[in-house]
Amino acid sequence: MKFERIQSQKHEIADSTIDVIYDRFTTKFVVKENNTLIYSAFLGICPIRKSEIVINGNSYTLDIFWLLLWRSKIINKGSVVINELLARRRRKSIVVLIYMAIITSMKIGLTFVS
Repeated sequence: MKFERIQSQKHEIADSTIDVIYDRFTTKFVVKENNTLIYSAFLGICPIRKSEIVINGNSYTLDIFWLLLWRSKIINKGSVVINELLARRRRKSIVVLIYMAIITSMKIGLTFVS
């Protein structure tokens, strides 16, 4: 996997284009609707975020969790509108978690063998 400082992805909700941008160095998370900023926050302090955003006149909940596994989604009245805002970021966090589990289990196994 190639290292990317800024990860972005586009989505469509109710005739609006949603741009989601995440900067890995500054942990800045940005959501834009048709190139208009609707949400911006630095995620470095708190791993769990829930915010109300307005897209095309409708109220949505932006849910972000990044402690062990990355998850970011948009919810409208209890139903998920967009399951994952940054799919590549989610896949990478799963791969890193699996890698850490394999390496840790190998280390534990080697200590029992020796």
